[in-house]
Amino acid sequence: MSTRSIRTDRPIDPITVEILRTVAVAAEAEGIAHMLVGATARDVLLTHVFGMEVRRATHDVDFAVAVKDWDQFEALRARLVAQGTFKDGGRARQRLYYKGADGMYDYPIDLVPFGEISKGTNEVAWPPDLKTVMNIAGYDDVLAAAESVEVAPGFIQKIVSIAGLAILKIVAWSDRGRENPKDALDLIFLIDTYAAAGNLDRIYNDDQVIEAGGHDPDNAGAYLLGQDIRHLASASTLDVLKKIIDNDFERLTLEMMKPLRHIENIEERVTLRLQLLQRALA
Repeated sequence: MSTRSIRTDRPIDPITVEILRTVAVAAEAEGIAHMLVGATARDVLLTHVFGMEVRRATHDVDFAVAVKDWDQFEALRARLVAQGTFKDGGRARQRLYYKGADGMYDYPIDLVPFGEISKGTNEVAWPPDLKTVMNIAGYDDVLAAAESVEVAPGFIQKIVSIAGLAILKIVAWSDRGRENPKDALDLIFLIDTYAAAGNLDRIYNDDQVIEAGGHDPDNAGAYLLGQDIRHLASASTLDVLKKIIDNDFERLTLEMMKPLRHIENIEERVTLRLQLLQRALA
């Protein structure tokens, strides 16, 4: 896979670059594969690579880290804190805070463990009481398909692809959607923007895709996203995704459109695009 470049007119802010670089160096020193995920990953690809306007509502920088066990996870955290630019997040073991130019620890950093630590399951149980359980289905697949982006001259960062991020959002919504509908809103945003995220040529050059979308490129983008998810997901991950959407289609549709009710024909649009994605997964 080729390395993507940052647009010269859309540079990434220096603090974000420094956070990415510092975590990358520490992860490499501990022998840990990692990738940027979450809102920052979305913004790097959509805004800084593809030039799209994205309203950013958070400074959070999230990393998925492939670790063998909790000792390796803690070693990474300790290495970052020892540098003096990160502060421990306290009881939230995944959370660190980065010190900005003003000397304040204003930038939340989350480290999401996956890989061998799950012991062959799709779950990670957080110590010490192991009562907080996170669903990590799809993370291994997504790492394998991550984008390589030169976020600064000579510095290449692995970043979850948009299709990979959609996988993580579907799983996260299923895991915590009843308490936090944010993942549903993030998912419809990814679906709505997939065509414009460097995929228009692919859509117009594939008769099946453009016809599936009724010759509307944005609808076709939803179908193409489903195809791309199907191609990068393992059989077990694909089964998880299809069950989530098939079993909870109505609730997912409702939560995706709830904050967008002021938009004309929003129910029809959201329903159609989720149906197209669902059909491509089959």
